[in-house]
Amino acid sequence: MAVMELSTAFTEFFGLQHPIALAPMGGSAGGVLAAAVSNGGGLGLLGGGNGDVDWLERELSILAEGTDKPWGVGFQSWAIDLDTVERALQHSPRAVM
Repeated sequence: MAVMELSTAFTEFFGLQHPIALAPMGGSAGGVLAAAVSNGGGLGLLGGGNGDVDWLERELSILAEGTDKPWGVGFQSWAIDLDTVERALQHSPRAVM
């Protein structure tokens, strides 16, 4: 079965097969779901949560270990600080919002 790919500026920039991004919904878009979207050819985005550093660290590890494809993390600006962003960057996301 042939896989269809749609080339757009978004897919080219992130190196994706499909112009699909998982909404980074904290509590719903965890590491397993984000990794599955990335493995399927889209951009899996982890929801940064509501400032729960332990949850974020656990989910970042799950995501980073679950895929070798591009992925990212999205934060709510009121729920993070510099330390939280630095922790996320240690896992080498391709996108941070």
